[in-house]
Amino acid sequence: MKIVSRTLFFTATMAAFVPAMAIAGEMNMKMMWTPPSGMEGKIAESHAQILTSPEGAAMRMETGGLTPGHVVSIWFVVIQSPENCEARPCPPTDPMGRSAEVNSIAAHGGGAVVGDDGRVSLASFIPIGEVASNFFDTQLTSPETAEIHLALHDHGPLIADAAADMLSSYRGGCNDQSIPKYYPEIAASFGSPGPNDCGTIQVALFMQGQ
Repeated sequence: MKIVSRTLFFTATMAAFVPAMAIAGEMNMKMMWTPPSGMEGKIAESHAQILTSPEGAAMRMETGGLTPGHVVSIWFVVIQSPENCEARPCPPTDPMGRSAEVNSIAAHGGGAVVGDDGRVSLASFIPIGEVASNFFDTQLTSPETAEIHLALHDHGPLIADAAADMLSSYRGGCNDQSIPKYYPEIAASFGSPGPNDCGTIQVALFMQGQ
């Protein structure tokens, strides 16, 4: 599928997902591997999109190269004062370790079990104001000017008894070593511990207005 066609598909899908949202901003890009993945570069058969408006922010992502049978969750990280970050794009130590300074939100955006083809597709929307599952005591106030990161977290192989928790939380199924030291304490308690080695393995970085 050509990128132009894929972009049109994503736009139509998002419009259906948030039909009342008056779209003000739109950005599209590919997902990228992060250092914990052991790989690097853009993921060829991937696409990520954000739509922003005074009502909130929506995202849609499709990606591949994942391990079949693993659980993944997408995290909507919104940095509303990116000018206070130590670098641009903002490193993860800013939204996760300096939330007060950069006015960040980190919220769960959905989960899935990776199929035999190694692919997943996820979508979510966060409204203006309080955001469910936000790690921090912050509210969404500036979606149209924020730097937005979509972070894909790999929870390891599906554990049948913990499936719901793995799909709906950050900690679900993960061991202590999987929680970065600069993350807030809530990250370690959001979901039940497990034996799996987990990590954020893909990301898309959207620098609005750049």
